[in-house]
Amino acid sequence: MGGQQSDLQALGPPAGTKPLCVSIRTLLLFVLLPWPGAGQFHVIGPRAPVIALVGEEAVLSCQLSPSMDAQNMEVRWYRIDPFGLVHRYSTSQNNMEEQRPEYQGRTEFLKENISKGHVALRIRPIQPADGGEYSCFFESSLYYNKAQIKVLVTGSGLIPRIHIEPGNKREIKLTCTSTDWYPEPEVQWRDHQGLQLAPASETKAIGENGLFHVESSLTVDKSSRAEVSCVVKNLILSVEKEVHVSIADALFPEDCPWIVGLAIILSLLAIGTMIFALLVCARKAKGSIKKQHGKLQEEYELLIKHNETMEKENGKLHGELERLKLLGKEGLEFARRYAENVTLDPETAHPYLQVAEDNKSVKAIATMQELPKSRKRFDNLISVLGQQKFSTGRHYWEVNVKDKMKWTLGICKDSVCRQGEILVSPESGIWTLCLKKGNDYQALANPRVTLHLEEPPEIVGIFLDYEAGKVSFYNVTHLSHIYTYKQHFTEALRPYFYPGPLYNGQNKQPLTIQPLGNIEKPQEEDVPCY
Repeated sequence: MGGQQSDLQALGPPAGTKPLCVSIRTLLLFVLLPWPGAGQFHVIGPRAPVIALVGEEAVLSCQLSPSMDAQNMEVRWYRIDPFGLVHRYSTSQNNMEEQRPEYQGRTEFLKENISKGHVALRIRPIQPADGGEYSCFFESSLYYNKAQIKVLVTGSGLIPRIHIEPGNKREIKLTCTSTDWYPEPEVQWRDHQGLQLAPASETKAIGENGLFHVESSLTVDKSSRAEVSCVVKNLILSVEKEVHVSIADALFPEDCPWIVGLAIILSLLAIGTMIFALLVCARKAKGSIKKQHGKLQEEYELLIKHNETMEKENGKLHGELERLKLLGKEGLEFARRYAENVTLDPETAHPYLQVAEDNKSVKAIATMQELPKSRKRFDNLISVLGQQKFSTGRHYWEVNVKDKMKWTLGICKDSVCRQGEILVSPESGIWTLCLKKGNDYQALANPRVTLHLEEPPEIVGIFLDYEAGKVSFYNVTHLSHIYTYKQHFTEALRPYFYPGPLYNGQNKQPLTIQPLGNIEKPQEEDVPCY
């Protein structure tokens, strides 16, 4: 879950500090000129505009002069018009609380050379609205400065197509169309000598994807036998795409209909003669055999169709049976047969997390703890793992999430990297369900799946069927199935917990693993046989 790195600031300020209005402070720092003094620097951006292709990526790089270590500085990119935050990096992590909505999930901070004062921001995929002026802003404890970067968004569309329509007796109409251009392209008609021709009409419209659709029409005389071309040009990239049409080829069917008709008639006569001769021979030599063969063929085809129908029905029944295993009270009772006494592993907990002495609950705290550094411990993702490792069989546990505004639960590979920035997704070996805020429940797949729950859960059940490759989540409070991941597992898995930031005390309740005695296991005779 990419947004978890930004939650360090949301955990609350250190004791004794006064709250700060971030938006006013940010605006003042952006507008005021830097003051002279020790530790001065300049921010240098690209001299030429950054050319960004629609659907691809753009990298906005900037660096300090003289070169110096920027690891303890705050770096921000702003959009000038309309004004707003594109990306913020501070206290060695990404902070997206004020990020403009249209950039969420599309920015990546590149800091490989930050110790030399050289950083960059990757934006992808590029959209037409991303073009404009940006500001790259550095701030240290003593000084701040910025550089402006211009981004030109562009895209070369599809090769144009020419549609030919008959006009009056002396003219024909040629219509040239092409889509997916940005910015507005230039359209030209040219004759065989390369000279421009004046169009009869031309329209340019912006589609739902923000790209231009162009349509231009040209009227030509039927007596002409020359070649005409339609050219669409991208002025930023100096790229043009062209299509040609020959007036003579276009008019041949109309000017010589008797030749075409005669050729068709002769072809049909030849084919008809051959078919008639074959039919006469076949009837004389194989009349009775053909009838028997036809009957057998029909019976064979009916049998094949019947088998295919039965296989489809069996497949549907099997799929429905598998689906019913997961749904509602019956699926939950089935999962509860495999309840485990899951406990937390404090050695994996981030320093901003406090694990209870019984290792059954975890919550966020406002002050980072001094804990021994270890490769087992998360140092950026504010999470903790369960002690149990599962590499076979079925396993189930329940977690109390009552009165919480934000949380994430699920499983992850035991081998998952726990240092640095981690994207919470199946590609990273993490399969989870989360509550963002309010009633925004999501399965953190790729892409993310928004879940519409009729009733918010107070207790969430997690069921792992290792051999079947399934991780299922249940609303225990209302006895309903929420979501299931399907994956082929090959490594040991561990329970995953993220209690979310404090949000000024509104999210202070811990995530609590339900005691094994509180999980009602059904009697053997009450469990449906699947």
